Amino acid sequence: MLMMDQLRYKKGHLVIVVNLRKSYREVLSGQRDLEDATLGWWAGVTDEAIARYGDIVIGVYGDQVVSAYEVSAHERDADGRVWFDGEESEEFGSLVGKKSPVKPWVRGQARPIQYIDTDVVRHGEAPVEEGIDYQRAVVGGYVLSIDSDGIATVEPPEGGVVIVTAAGSSGTRFDPRKLKTKTA
Repeated sequence: MLMMDQLRYKKGHLVIVVNLRKSYREVLSGQRDLEDATLGWWAGVTDEAIARYGDIVIGVYGDQVVSAYEVSAHERDADGRVWFDGEESEEFGSLVGKKSPVKPWVRGQARPIQYIDTDVVRHGEAPVEEGIDYQRAVVGGYVLSIDSDGIATVEPPEGGVVIVTAAGSSGTRFDPRKLKTKTA
């Protein structure tokens, strides 16, 4: 088993985000535990990717974070698949139950793995991601997603507040006492 310090590419945390679309069903049915599903044997992860992104593994099911582990080591089997060894992450455990920090997987996408810098997760400083049918940005911990129909979803960080202003409004607060009534 290789210790992560032996492969460290650069200082700081980077994240491997894994899509648990198939394996999470086994977790829900009791056939598998969440740690095994998240850290379990992943194909196509290079040593360079592990060195750059292998500090944290986040499990996502249905665009929602279901697990987060800090990686201490990994091993590779004869077929090149990787198993991560780790413990539940205290810092990133707060993501569990929240929207995925990466763009949604699309139907038919072969690779169930995406990579992201933890500064994006921690501080929300990210450029707008453009997809075929969505746009997504993270700013100050708030996640803004806009689908192809122009419907926006805002997910605030814990304790965050969202104020919605209707299109075309001046931004002033509505005061029903100032309504003028028509007289006949």
